[in-house]
Amino acid sequence: MNGEMSQVYFVTLDFSMEKEMNYQEARACLEEISSLGSVLGLDTMKELLKRLENPQQDLKVVHIAGTNGKGSIMTFLQSILIEAGYRIGRYSSPAVFEFREMFQIGIDYISEEDFARLFFKVQTVAQKMVEDGLAHPTEFEMETAIAFLLFQEKNCDIVLIECGMGGETDATNVFSKNLCSIIATISLDHMKFLGNTLQEIAKVKSGIIKNGCPVVSSIQSGAVETVLRLEADNKNAEYIQAKTAIMTEEGKFKYLSNSGETYSFAMQMKGSYQLKNVATAIEAAEQLEKKGFSVGKFIESGIEKAIWPGRMEVISKEPLIIIDGAHNPGAVEELVQTIQRDFTNRTIAFIMGVLADKDYEEEAKMIAGFGKVIYTVTPDNKRALPAERLAETLRKYQGAVQAKESVAVALEQAILDVEEGKADMILAFGSLSYLKEVKNYVLRRK
Repeated sequence: MNGEMSQVYFVTLDFSMEKEMNYQEARACLEEISSLGSVLGLDTMKELLKRLENPQQDLKVVHIAGTNGKGSIMTFLQSILIEAGYRIGRYSSPAVFEFREMFQIGIDYISEEDFARLFFKVQTVAQKMVEDGLAHPTEFEMETAIAFLLFQEKNCDIVLIECGMGGETDATNVFSKNLCSIIATISLDHMKFLGNTLQEIAKVKSGIIKNGCPVVSSIQSGAVETVLRLEADNKNAEYIQAKTAIMTEEGKFKYLSNSGETYSFAMQMKGSYQLKNVATAIEAAEQLEKKGFSVGKFIESGIEKAIWPGRMEVISKEPLIIIDGAHNPGAVEELVQTIQRDFTNRTIAFIMGVLADKDYEEEAKMIAGFGKVIYTVTPDNKRALPAERLAETLRKYQGAVQAKESVAVALEQAILDVEEGKADMILAFGSLSYLKEVKNYVLRRK
């Protein structure tokens, strides 16, 4: 798992590297590079960055790993830091609605011109690596290098970096020190690459913990917490265990941090799982305060302004349509908790689409019975599970399941169910790769 792949990948491009590309050409070239797949290990990434003069060494980094909640924690923290007046870089994947959203300065996406220019710079170096007999960097390694160059150019005060997969051998794990490491909730996912047990996965993700640098963790299972604490002790890193925020009788939220500070706030970001994500972000913000960043008095207002598309996002009120990126068993479990807390009196028509490499059997067991009907779709992704295969799995646990040939057909049927009184809301969840299609269709329909 931790070994390097010695195979040299040669990428034949249709584009001349003697002149700079436009955005469309750069994206097409990157799509061709995506055929290399995912390769865990840092040798190729470190060589690429070395030839780019190590832009990551100029960055002040908050590094985030985990299975579920990374994006939400990052969004809360990003909003707090922007509210405090800092210039923030953000790199997270995968994109939900727009490719450029993976690279952000403040709340602005990277421009098409900057992406094309930086891609050309990185690809020129990558091609030289191949000429020298080395492996061509993967798509994710290329994207990561582009992010580092962008944040260096824009003189970001703090950059928030999300691991792509794992931690120890993830292409983002090239920093000698961090302002803070954050470990979001860890559950079983990417087992082919990371291990078959929670302890094995936790060990890989704990690889972002750096010597003498604080680490903030979301609430974890006992086995995972043991692994994380041991790694923190080995690295002489302070370990801060976040708790969970609570809802007050007034409908607001409250959190008592480990420092003894009490925060009271409203949240636009819905879902019961956000109670632990917001707590983790608050603990991380307090660590940055200790590092000299004046963020404490902006925590509450920053949280209230935070918005994370695709997570319990209301995309229509009439009829009520919500989308949520619950794409693995841990996330579906949290989705179920949200339904039990906030939608007990609702009759739900579900739309579900997943990828074939997820534990969809377990997800089916979890969600069965919470909706009037489940319509399955096939996400527009090369790793997609066919709608009929998902439907067959769901029918083991629930009778009212129908496979639909497209997202549009599934939505129209679910909307008809609401109009006829068979359901009073629609909840589309699963792979992030199809939520954009759901949202765009609903917006066009309106």
